[in-house]
Parts: sequence; structure tokens; C-alpha cells
Amino acid sequence: MKKTTNLLLAVLMIFAFTETSHAQLWKKLKQKAEDAIVKEVDKTINGDTPSEDEDDGNVEQSDTEQETTVENDSDENTSMDSPEVWRNFRYVPGEDVIFYDDLSSEQIGEFPSRWDLVKGGAEVVKINGEKAIILVAENANIITPLFNSEEYLGEEFTIEYDIMIPNLEEEQIWYMRHDLHFTDNFRVHDAEIEIKKAARIEGWAASTNFKMESISIGTQSAWHHISISYYKGKFKMYYDSKRVSNIPKFDLEPSIFAIGLMCYSKNKTQHPYLAVKNIRIAHGGGEMYNRIVADGEYVTNGIIFDSGKSTIKGSSQGIINQIVNILQENTDWEFDIIGHTDSDGTDASNLTLSKNRANAVKEAIVSQGIAADRLNVIGKGESQPLNTNRTPEEKANNRRVAFVKK
Repeated sequence: MKKTTNLLLAVLMIFAFTETSHAQLWKKLKQKAEDAIVKEVDKTINGDTPSEDEDDGNVEQSDTEQETTVENDSDENTSMDSPEVWRNFRYVPGEDVIFYDDLSSEQIGEFPSRWDLVKGGAEVVKINGEKAIILVAENANIITPLFNSEEYLGEEFTIEYDIMIPNLEEEQIWYMRHDLHFTDNFRVHDAEIEIKKAARIEGWAASTNFKMESISIGTQSAWHHISISYYKGKFKMYYDSKRVSNIPKFDLEPSIFAIGLMCYSKNKTQHPYLAVKNIRIAHGGGEMYNRIVADGEYVTNGIIFDSGKSTIKGSSQGIINQIVNILQENTDWEFDIIGHTDSDGTDASNLTLSKNRANAVKEAIVSQGIAADRLNVIGKGESQPLNTNRTPEEKANNRRVAFVKK
């Protein structure tokens, strides 16, 4: 009798275990199916293309040769530089560069020499072979450019930089925030972008009454471009090609600039990379038509190319779009497009490069329906510098394109 009872109990336990296992199995399969659907919807929203390799957010760090290197498998640099993405972009950067840091002279693993640390920590690393600043403290990081003056922005300026958006799911990030400071009261931020698990940005500028437009963060584990323009109280801010803030009267007078980054992650093995690069601050910007009418030309160093190449960065499309609009509204206008370079490289190579870059600008304009015979291309190379080419800012000002009305 006892053996029979034990046998019956064993059968019942096996049956119960089997039922429980089946239930757990179906629960897991159901969850995987739901996750796959959500992931596919996210890809559609973010404009991602499904691929065989779903692990495109992988981040690896190597300490070989005493360098910190981050490998990023995303194709963001290619997709985000597509002209179609930036077709409606209207941002025009300032012409007088007062701060430009591409980190080219910085040593890997060191604190960036042209910055001051307000809070947290920062160091220079390589991400996909390109130098960037990572901010390493979880709860708060603030860095600000080094300037001799305490008030260097003025009443007309533009600011641009690239920011790395980590893979929220893989890095187990449940909250990330990007703060901007325009005064030296670093305890209070003057604009804020929040990046949440829903993969959208939210935020405000000037005060919480002026909410930013909520949009998708786009491709994750990839670089995205921030553009800011300020003109006598008018404040505009762009995330990639989309304007997210447009305030007619900012509630403070900007004097300095500082970047704040923080995130909270459940990842206990490694803090997610919060990174910025290619920081550019310039005076001026936005008065293209008036300057052409008054001076007969518009000179800009805001059309950015790949180093040593004639490939136009997508974030430069705002200037080209504005020129196209002006040519469409003034059908009898014609321009010489004149390319200039800095002094890096040989005279001959720079002459060729300047003409190729001017021609790339012409092709970008013609692609939007402007007749090619209204545009003439000239390359000047490094023959007409504006300065001595000694600093990154001087070189940035010499790398310019002039639109001269004929």
C-alpha cells in the first residue's frame, strides 16, 4: 500500500512538474514573440533596417597599446549623412568660429586639455577610430570649454556637437539626461533633454513651460547631432534634422556653455558610454540673404566635410537648403562657389581638394532642381588664408566656402 501511494505521488509530481514546465515554456515563448513584435515596431519607428546581425549595439573596450577604444557596429554615419534625411533642415551655423575641438591633438586616456571639469569625470577615447570625450560618472557629469573671458557667447551665436546615444536595452539604461548650461550657475540647468526607455526624447528649454517636441531618438548605439542657434533672445535647437525647440524670447542672457550628461543603468559590470565629439561654437549665423544683398557674397565655414575629402556631412545641409531657397526666389541670380582649405597638406593637394569640395556643394544644390549653369566652381586651396592657421579655430575659419553673386 505504501509503495502504491509513493508511486502515485511520484506520478502526480511528474505530471505537475510537466504542466508547470509547459506553462513556463509557453510563457517564455509568448514573451519572446511579444519582444520580437516590439523590437520590429521600434525599428519601423526609428527607421532601422532589419538585418541578419541583430547585435548592432555591441560596445567593446580594448586596452591594447594603452588606448581606450570603443567599437560600434552601427552604420549611423552613412545613413545620417544622406541628403534626404536633412532635406528640410534650416539651421545655419555662425561664420566666426571661437571654439572648435575635434580632439585631434588629445592623448587617449587623458582628460581633454581644452575643457574644464565642473563635476563628475571625463577622458578622451577612440570610438570607431575617431576621438571623443566620454563622461564616466553615473549620476552627474559637467564639462565646459576653457576660455579667458567669462562671457564669450554674446547676443548672436551657434553651437554644434555630436552626442552618442547608447543602446538602451543592451546597456540596461532606464533613464538618461542631457543638460545644457548657459550661465556659470551649474546647479541649475537651462535646457534639458530626457531620453527614456520608450526611445523618445523629451525636454524643455528656458523653463519647463517651453517643452521640446517629443520625437524618436532614432538609431541607438550611434552618433546624433545637436545644433543650437541664438539671435538676440531667439533660441532654436535641433536634434539631427528636426527642430525640437523654437523660443522667441529666452528667459536669460547666455554667457557661457557647458555640457551635462548622466544616466542610470542596471548594468553592474560596466557604465554605459556617454560621449560627445566635434564641438563647435561660433558667432553669427542666420542672416544669409541680407549679407548677400549687402556684400554681394556669403562666406561660411559651416559646410563640413570628411577630413581630406569632399564628402559633405549631413548636418551641413541647412546652409545648402537656404542657398537653394534663395536661388529659387531670385531666378536671375548666379553664384561663383569658391572653395578654400587650411594649410594642412601640400599646395597642390589643397588646390584640388578645394575645387572638389566646391563642386560637391554645386552638385548638392543642383540635386534640388537648380540649373547647373547658374553655378560656377572655383578652387583657391590654401592661397587666401584669413589668419595664420596656428590654432584649431583659425584652421576651421580658413576651411570655408564662399558664395559670390555674379
